[in-house]
Amino acid sequence: MTPPARILVTGATGAVGSAVQRALDAAGHATYGVSRRGGTGARQYAWRIGQEAAPDALRGPWPVVVHCAADTRWNLSTERAAEANITPLRALLSTIGPETHFIHLSSSYVTGLEGTSDPSAPDAYRNSYEWSKAAAERLVRAERESADIVRFPIVMGARSDGRLDRYSGFFWLPSSLCSGAVPALVAEGKALLDMVSTDDVADHIVRIVAGGPPSDHRLAVLGRGDRAQRVEEVFDTILDALNSWRTEAGVPRLDHLPYVTPDQWNRFYLPFAEQYLDRAQLVRVTAFRAYQGYLSVTEPFAVTDRVADTAQVLHRSIRRWADMHDASARRVPRPWGA
Repeated sequence: MTPPARILVTGATGAVGSAVQRALDAAGHATYGVSRRGGTGARQYAWRIGQEAAPDALRGPWPVVVHCAADTRWNLSTERAAEANITPLRALLSTIGPETHFIHLSSSYVTGLEGTSDPSAPDAYRNSYEWSKAAAERLVRAERESADIVRFPIVMGARSDGRLDRYSGFFWLPSSLCSGAVPALVAEGKALLDMVSTDDVADHIVRIVAGGPPSDHRLAVLGRGDRAQRVEEVFDTILDALNSWRTEAGVPRLDHLPYVTPDQWNRFYLPFAEQYLDRAQLVRVTAFRAYQGYLSVTEPFAVTDRVADTAQVLHRSIRRWADMHDASARRVPRPWGA
């Protein structure tokens, strides 16, 4: 599609949506961003999709709609996850015509525990977020004769400087390492932890917009695939980034935490923890269990678009997180004890 095109980007204040809108603007398109609370930039609007009518400035027709909006929390009930990720999508689809090039941003983890997004049962997925995103993909295929679906794994910041507009999800890990919230790294050290940069996603969106809509349903899976970093390499990169920042800030360096496999942790250490740790420690340990499944993935994603190496992207992103969260990055962990 030749610029300028009028493009709607949902979730435009999020980590990915903001990068997508900037990239499309830079490509010469007239991009309108929407989020629940709205943004401060040009052509940014507040719209609670599915709960209220669109503002006048966001009325169609739209040549292109890029749906980035999502609630990525893993601890929602299935009902709330559906309200957050399925209901708004259904409402959005009802407002656009067949001529619109619809681009739906999804997650590599929609394949859940069975390697496919087909099951409708929540227990086929690690959590309600995966379940709701898989249901969203099925809804797009059912409602649209043609659409682009773009999956990607964990997202880091910009390749140049690690910039992210919003820190959530994965960044609980560096915060926990600095605060001493976890006593050990519960993971399969040889597991793969695939990542992409916001640039990778945004650049892909710009390319498919330029190429025009597909004739059917087109799936792209971005990532490193079998070349992704191993979990132990990811932890080493995070620790190196944090310690280089802390050395410059005059803060004591962090020590390596011991590795414990999920099986060892759940069978031996957790029962001990439940008996002897204080309430605050136990809350932290329990919260970390949600990450175990993501730190134990040994089968690589079958990527269609392999991105460049992400080790330096991770390093820059962690340092950028530390710059933006100075107080958290300076904390000195307290030793764990019964």
